[in-house]
Amino acid sequence: MTIQAFSMKTGIPKSTLRFYEEKGLLKSARQEDSNYRMYSEDQISLAKMIASLRTAKVPIHDIQLYLKADKDKQKRMKEKWIQTIKENQKQLEVSLRYLESDSDEAEIYMFEKPAEKVIWFEAESTAGQFSKEFIFRRKQIEQVQIPIKNTYLRYISGTKKQVKAEIGFGISKKIGTIPIPEAFSETMRKCFCIGLTFNGDFSKIEAAYRKLMQYCMVNNWTPAGSILEWYRGGQMDAADIIIPVTHIGGNQ
Repeated sequence: MTIQAFSMKTGIPKSTLRFYEEKGLLKSARQEDSNYRMYSEDQISLAKMIASLRTAKVPIHDIQLYLKADKDKQKRMKEKWIQTIKENQKQLEVSLRYLESDSDEAEIYMFEKPAEKVIWFEAESTAGQFSKEFIFRRKQIEQVQIPIKNTYLRYISGTKKQVKAEIGFGISKKIGTIPIPEAFSETMRKCFCIGLTFNGDFSKIEAAYRKLMQYCMVNNWTPAGSILEWYRGGQMDAADIIIPVTHIGGNQ
């Protein structure tokens, strides 16, 4: 049948059918006398399937690979597409919830935090006075020539006068065994976080914790992990108080 008739039967515009042919997705035969594009009845289901994948936002390159793949590989590709769409949907839902939350809290922000490998150490000090512990542990890590990306504090227990916590240092995921006996490592998952920047007297940092937790409670955010103090790079005079609210994908 002609491209006109094929377009009518499939509901796919002629310009789109030409585009599919240009990309090697759907080939037509050519009449010798007129060079018109001609299609067969058994290509209808293929054309509709290609159009469906495009409507589902599957990239052209992926469709090209899909059409050449066997059944098992096609199944794996579909599973990957489904996971990607679910992650995109999750991101949209989180973004919408943030925009619909209390707009008066201008200091509170949302961001996507990449996965990161972190070396942790147990520590004790008075509230807001962990700088000596950070300096000591940073030197230990630098002595074994491990580059540090970020620094964290994770509260465990205690009162203002005596706080038990874990201090962590973000490192490359490629680094294997950590040659420091008292250290342990974990991979922090990729996640969406709610954050609040804190500057000032660190003995009063508890107020920033309360403010962020109150914001989460009022707007029905359920923490997906521990609340953290995040010190970017080597700075210790300012911190971001962050709470993971949604994990993204598996362990990365």
